[in-house]
Amino acid sequence: MKKSLLLFSLALLQACGGGQPSQPASAPAPVAGGSKTVVAELDGEKITEANLDEIVAGQLAQIQTQIYEIKRQGLDTLIDDRLLTKEAKKRGITVDQLLKVEILEKVGTISDEEVKLFFEDNKARLQGRSLEELKEPIRSQLLARKTSLYRMNFLDRLRSASSVKILLAPPKVDVGVDDDPSKGPKGAKVTIIEFTDYQCPFCSKVRPTVKQLVADYGDKIHYVLRDFPLDFHPAAKKAAEAAQCAGDQGKYWEYSDVLWNNQKSLEVTELKAYATGLSLDQKKFDACLDEGKYSAEVDKDLADGAKAGVNGTPTFFINGRSLSGALPVEQFKKIIDAELAGDKS
Repeated sequence: MKKSLLLFSLALLQACGGGQPSQPASAPAPVAGGSKTVVAELDGEKITEANLDEIVAGQLAQIQTQIYEIKRQGLDTLIDDRLLTKEAKKRGITVDQLLKVEILEKVGTISDEEVKLFFEDNKARLQGRSLEELKEPIRSQLLARKTSLYRMNFLDRLRSASSVKILLAPPKVDVGVDDDPSKGPKGAKVTIIEFTDYQCPFCSKVRPTVKQLVADYGDKIHYVLRDFPLDFHPAAKKAAEAAQCAGDQGKYWEYSDVLWNNQKSLEVTELKAYATGLSLDQKKFDACLDEGKYSAEVDKDLADGAKAGVNGTPTFFINGRSLSGALPVEQFKKIIDAELAGDKS
């Protein structure tokens, strides 16, 4: 259905973003392979298209995703229009008559009681405006919502009764798992890579969803957690390093859970106290954290994420298909199920 751009927009409201990583990667060195076409010269030194692609890879990945979402919305519109035309022809009526019978007449009108109930439920955010003042705007809004729902349900029924096969392939980004903490077999048919930030509230909000996916799919998925601390979350990078230090002692996931439960308390002294609470070897943990043993590792995650087009957290790549934000578990399952089935929809 025509939900692609809506879901894409919703993700922006359910993710931390708007800044750059806390320690952006420096410009990469010239890469081997790729296009050797020269696009510029600096004092005789050639800059190739491959060098350029390396620098703008993240931006291009974002644009490709946006292009796909726009095309998918257009494709859904074309399919919906043809389904309506086909059904109208089958009944010997026009499309407008079909919409009237199946949607408008069934929607009916919005009663005063429904308007009042909506007003009471939302009074706190209506800035003191009266029911009389808002009665008709609320009625119009409820009617539009109800009409949209009925239309969506009707089109879903038409799709279910038809053979609809989506061949438009979504863009996929080549994202490595590196040697980051993971769950599930590496040879699983579906690999989920998450880029996360320990100070991002939406990253915390999505934890139950991730745990449900791991539990529901078991050995069918390989889940990998990579770090992407944003610049406006100053404690996030050190927290990511601390989790890796805990991983040296076999308690990465336990320590990670502690961080999610204490997002507003991530100073170094607190990070060390959490290690004590998990009965880690304190001297080894403190040395690991103080020496910045995993600083370069976190920086590598940042660089890989930026190259893949990550600019907010949480961002997931499901077999290379990007999904951003703390979205409902159904959105993840739709992509996972499609990948397991070899379906492009």
